Amino acid sequence: MAKSPNTDNYTLGKGVVYFNQLVSDEYTGERDLGNAPAFTFNIALEKLEHYSSRGGLKAKDKEIISQITPGLSFTLDEVNKENFALLTLGTITATTQAGATITDEEIKDAHLGMRMLTSKRAISAVIIGDDATPTITYVAGPASNPLANYEISTTLKDAVIGRILIHEDQSGCVAKITEGQTLFVDYTSGAIAYDKISAFANTQVEGFLRFVSDNPAGLQQELQVWRVSLTPSGDTALIGDDWSTLGFTGEILKDETNHASSPYADIIMNQVSTA
Repeated sequence: MAKSPNTDNYTLGKGVVYFNQLVSDEYTGERDLGNAPAFTFNIALEKLEHYSSRGGLKAKDKEIISQITPGLSFTLDEVNKENFALLTLGTITATTQAGATITDEEIKDAHLGMRMLTSKRAISAVIIGDDATPTITYVAGPASNPLANYEISTTLKDAVIGRILIHEDQSGCVAKITEGQTLFVDYTSGAIAYDKISAFANTQVEGFLRFVSDNPAGLQQELQVWRVSLTPSGDTALIGDDWSTLGFTGEILKDETNHASSPYADIIMNQVSTA
């Protein structure tokens, strides 16, 4: 008589992914990677086959597993600095800029219709002249103003980034900025702090990974992976009509030094408290 299926074992997977990154041979602590819409575990096997040639048709008489490559993949949709650093194999630097009054900063080779960068971010009170002791002070304003030479757009965050748009059409201006001209800029830079990710500063991202299930249906599991090498996977939409996601694949590496009896991973199930 066939055994009836146990519907309690039907699983709808949910859970939390943690990663303990290895940096300069030191673990940094298990970090909750945030909401993970997908997490999968996979195993790739290669087999070595043997065929008998004693007579008749060639027939397979033995087969062994010659190579095992366990792996995993997951998707995150919390686009924070730590996850972006994982995606870009980058390092995070906390950066500060002191407030300052800048005078006579040279912007060489001004190009009409283009944005030119200053050396600071969060700029205000911008004055542009034709020399360090200017005989001409150029006029700020939108392109719709026929008397304006340049613009610092708040809509496009020019002040935040620290850039100046030189108008292409200055036909109505009393004095004109010319192509390739050196400009002299006075401005105030704000005191700000931000995080900078130096992308691809590392050649690999490796560490310990833990997945703890919180399934609304089915048995619970805890996956402990001793060593996993993470690689970015797929595209990250910085413009799109859906939530941005960060994709990763991970190759599970062998760790016989610290886990001789189970060198790849442990799966914990059916934990029962005896206290």
